[in-house]
Amino acid sequence: MIDLWFLPLPPSPVTGIQSNRVRLRPFEKTDVATLVAQGSDRTVAHWMISFPVPWPRWMARQRVRDSRREMAAGRGFHFAITDADLPDMPMVGACSAILIGDASRPPELAYWVAPGWQRRGYARSALRLLLSHMFDVDPALIAVEAAVIDGNAPSASLLKGLHFVVQGQEYASAPISWDEPPGTQVRLQRYRLWREDWFRAGQAHISEQDRVDTKAVRGL
Repeated sequence: MIDLWFLPLPPSPVTGIQSNRVRLRPFEKTDVATLVAQGSDRTVAHWMISFPVPWPRWMARQRVRDSRREMAAGRGFHFAITDADLPDMPMVGACSAILIGDASRPPELAYWVAPGWQRRGYARSALRLLLSHMFDVDPALIAVEAAVIDGNAPSASLLKGLHFVVQGQEYASAPISWDEPPGTQVRLQRYRLWREDWFRAGQAHISEQDRVDTKAVRGL
């Protein structure tokens, strides 16, 4: 049987988005070890529904492969967050925007920054880049959503600072890393950012000097 991991990854239509020190780039095979380490950190996994602790290597490989497939098919955005000012541009976290469930729903954000890199502005800069790119390349995109587990105050504050507003509440299975009995649920706060609010707030576009190696992707 052919091991699909050894096949080339699908080419990404967006090879990089950068502003100042923060650069978003597609996942590469060389990110597997970092994904395993960051995903296995309990302070990261605690707020992510589907992160087991520890992350198995096969899951990191699958995430890299699936993210590149979705990017190539125009079904979402998946980026490593890197610091372009540091040697070797280390991966400090990740951010994504994907369609979940009903295709009529707005794309949903997911993101994390590893503990050693937190409170340095990486998450805010990364989400501003991602949101700017999404709204710029798709004029039909009217909103983006995000769900936050109750108690995750830093994430809630981050979204509010980017002009997301609370749309309501819902319940979901408790994060895998919590090791709770089957059926345990947690409450999520659902946030939404409307296109008009994004542009009204002056977040607007990525400037041409900050946009690097990007190709328009429509249809998300």
